[in-house]
Amino acid sequence: MSMQGPFNHSGTKRKPVINITSLIDVMFLLLIFFMVSSTFKEKDYAIDITLPKAESATEQVMKIHEISVDSGGILYLNNEIMDEKELRNMLLELKKSDPDAAVVLRADEAADFGRVVRAIDIARKAGIGNLVIPTDRWEAAPATRSLNE
Repeated sequence: MSMQGPFNHSGTKRKPVINITSLIDVMFLLLIFFMVSSTFKEKDYAIDITLPKAESATEQVMKIHEISVDSGGILYLNNEIMDEKELRNMLLELKKSDPDAAVVLRADEAADFGRVVRAIDIARKAGIGNLVIPTDRWEAAPATRSLNE
């Protein structure tokens, strides 16, 4: 019985073989990790320019107004309680002073649906074109039985 060791059949020394398959896998995983975890710019403009300075420049700040309907159906505009008529008048004034006014309608999930629809209707009739209704993300409940049952 012959022992080969580092020599092949002809008696010459074999060249060592380094298996780099695992190394390639690790490098690939590191590449994916850094690609996924890196941050990207919000906007990347194709042309790099420097804006001129001006003493009279002002920041454009858009005020967002908030209509709220709580679980009891009480209406609020910017945290002030009001009835439907007051809300209509305030929104008309708001539209006159700021034609591009943005309004967020926040309604409690337990609020009367009719009351929420009336608030939307009041805002639309007042001419508010930018009306947003925020929600929380809804997670579907897992199915308790299959469709085949």
